[in-house]
Amino acid sequence: MTETRKLIKASGELQEEIAAKLKVTTRSVRSALAYDTNSPTARLIRSYALNHGAKLYELKEMENPYAEVINL
Repeated sequence: MTETRKLIKASGELQEEIAAKLKVTTRSVRSALAYDTNSPTARLIRSYALNHGAKLYELKEMENPYAEVINL
């Protein structure tokens, strides 16, 4: 089974803007954008970031393509 993880990438300026506007720390913003937290504030941070130019990525764990050793 492959595991997927979401991540929102936002510029440092946008992260600082969100922190100032919502009166939270930049660490809280980074945790919310990494989906480490799921509080109402974290969901608000994520929606604000996506509506102001941040990008949402989905990371998927893949198998190692180099697991099999090739002798040259």
